[in-house]
Amino acid sequence: MSLGVPIDSAEQIATLILSLGLINEDQFNSATVSSVEGDKCLVETLIDFGFTDEKIIRNALSGSYELECIDDLTSEYFELSSSGLLSKQYITDNRVAPIRFSEDGLDVVISEPAALNQLQSIALLIDKKINPFLVTFSQIREMLDSFNSENSSIYLSEKASKNGVIKPKNISTKAKIQSSQAKALSRGKEFSVAVDFIDKSLKNAINEGVSDIHIEIFRDSASMRWRLDGVLMEQEGVGKLLFENYSKIVTRIKIMAKLNIAERRLAQDGAINLKLENKDVDFRISIMPTKYGERVVMRILDTESIDLSIEKLGFQGEDEEAFKKAISSPQGMVLVTGPTGSGKSTTLYSALTAINTPEKNILTAEDPVEFVLEGIGQVHVNPDYGMTFSSALRSFLRQDPEVVMVGEIRDKETVDIAIKAALTGHLVMSTLHTNDAVSTITRLMNMGVEPYLITSSLTLIVAQRLARKNCSDCIEEDQSVNESQLRSIGFSAEEASRVILYKGKKGGCKKCKNTGYKGRKGIYEVLKISDNLVEGILNESTTLELLKIAKEKDNFLTMQEVGRMFLQQGDISLEEYKRVLIIDQ
Repeated sequence: MSLGVPIDSAEQIATLILSLGLINEDQFNSATVSSVEGDKCLVETLIDFGFTDEKIIRNALSGSYELECIDDLTSEYFELSSSGLLSKQYITDNRVAPIRFSEDGLDVVISEPAALNQLQSIALLIDKKINPFLVTFSQIREMLDSFNSENSSIYLSEKASKNGVIKPKNISTKAKIQSSQAKALSRGKEFSVAVDFIDKSLKNAINEGVSDIHIEIFRDSASMRWRLDGVLMEQEGVGKLLFENYSKIVTRIKIMAKLNIAERRLAQDGAINLKLENKDVDFRISIMPTKYGERVVMRILDTESIDLSIEKLGFQGEDEEAFKKAISSPQGMVLVTGPTGSGKSTTLYSALTAINTPEKNILTAEDPVEFVLEGIGQVHVNPDYGMTFSSALRSFLRQDPEVVMVGEIRDKETVDIAIKAALTGHLVMSTLHTNDAVSTITRLMNMGVEPYLITSSLTLIVAQRLARKNCSDCIEEDQSVNESQLRSIGFSAEEASRVILYKGKKGGCKKCKNTGYKGRKGIYEVLKISDNLVEGILNESTTLELLKIAKEKDNFLTMQEVGRMFLQQGDISLEEYKRVLIIDQ
């Protein structure tokens, strides 16, 4: 008799038990060939060949998805249809069967992970919490066969539930496993290695303030790197464990992110939400196939630990006031520019937070949505489904907004719509990839925007970088700096003769994790589109000419000038200045 396992589920399950070491590659490949040639799915073929059995599979799913198992599912609680909870067709099609009312909702049984996708829909249908339990394929098959039998009386009666008749006889938190392999799994000697490794890594990364986690495998090794304060650092002491359990660890991440564990040839994107120490933390997951295995990058979005106030960004006094004035304007365009990882998103989110009031309809188009802001309509851009920045922006204008934020201006179509919106009574915020504020104007011209449209719509441009701050606990004078080095980065001869620079001591201290740096500082240049600059733009002046106008007539400070101020204050080191402001070298 066929177990009725859907083909997609069978492939996913087979890949999972392969990654857990419960079958080997030869068995997997042999069963795959046979299932293609025959009329049975991959899981049924594995069982027929004796490579595994239903309970091993059930318990593997139990450990991976953290679900309890039901060992003894008897017919005494097969009374389901008269309650009107779910239709026979729904239960049969989705292989999800209700078994009893519990104190906090409805208990259901499933046999494959694909059925988990239906639980939210069921909860909405019946307005009850759904508690899933795992059974074997045969058990769910028998239930469905009995359910479809003409002579059966299958309903979940109120009387039965009240009398406690509908009750699994043996629900085990740890499944009863018959094979030695499965026993090892339940004891945490197989998949739990991956579970513990990922759980500890994520918690430690959050506690350390890490922004990204990189996991990758090579021919003879594997590595985990953390991006802390904008710099990647390899984690020591984890390479051996990571290499030996790499497929299990990647599978664990895929399960947490609700990705297809059977897919190893295509890139996948997903998300994880964890509640750690009474706070919610989001992770953005990117998985990409490489020669030796899948590479994983996890972006940590700890919104609760980030202060999105404008004051915390670190603008200089006049620049902060100019920024606040621009984002409070009823119309116009504010652009933020800088490389990846320079804090552009944080700046825009801070701006949105500052102006977010019930009187304003604020819409954003993002790829992806990094921080969820209460009271703001946020749209995830997905080009695969036709939702591009330009199409989202076009739709926004029919949603009666006051403020529109576009994650990035990438093409002529998007910039044209954005400028039209800015000219018709909307405040538009967006990002652009340019080296500095003044070159943003030239970039817009190169994209085909007429100078008069730029001057009519553009209000303010912010260019920014993030530099690591010297550790305040181990800061010391940098004795290696000479006057020649200082003059090469823009200090005058007089300044170079008296300036003293600082850095974290070599090897750092415990407070800075032996790096010499702790925290980051924003370096901003804020360019107001003044009357002086408007004249230069209309005359199609070059970038250097526009820069000269801004500096001489509007007291514009470049990022390099601001960076040199921070050098003299001891906030950043010369090494860090050169790293983030190399465009001036």
